Amino acid sequence: MNGRPGKTFGQVAVLLAAGILLQTTFGADLRVENVAPDFMMLLAACAGIAGGPQSGAVIGFSAGLLSDLFLQSTPFGLSALAACLTGFAVGWARANLFQPSPLLTPLIAGAGTAMGVVIFVVAGYVVGQSQLVAPGKSWLFEQAVIEGIFSAVLALPAAALMGWALGGASGAISSVGEASAEGLPPPRRARSSARARRRRRASARARTVR
Repeated sequence: MNGRPGKTFGQVAVLLAAGILLQTTFGADLRVENVAPDFMMLLAACAGIAGGPQSGAVIGFSAGLLSDLFLQSTPFGLSALAACLTGFAVGWARANLFQPSPLLTPLIAGAGTAMGVVIFVVAGYVVGQSQLVAPGKSWLFEQAVIEGIFSAVLALPAAALMGWALGGASGAISSVGEASAEGLPPPRRARSSARARRRRRASARARTVR
């Protein structure tokens, strides 16, 4: 999380509080095939998109811990682990594999959320939560896809809010644009003007010597 640590922390906390409130009220009733959206996993993915792997991991872990407070049937910390890994993975991909854009954000957030669902179920099975895999592989695939679609639909406003919380005026998309611009060579016209100025200075020095 960059700059203004106190203000950034407060904004992220407000966003996570709003997310868990929506998760436990509105989100619990918004179901498709008995699968509800996972707003906290979406925020973890958006943290990776907006802030990179470190922000994704830290915010994902915090979001998962909030989710764990309201889950009674799985071990405390399981959601935190899944969301932390999801935020980190999305952030790593954002830093190394692609440049986020309005067109890619829904796809990335949806894929990240689906990955988080799979991590949650697999990690739960490893620690003895066999009830998570009892419905079968097709159920896991269906749940991951539906939650991924939910996240894809909500990705743009969620990513914009996360960008605001992390201190970017317009979120990850603008910050990536700025970073890309910094890495580009100067425009051709600017390079030509610089060469012309150097030639004029060289000519002036030559006249002075004569």
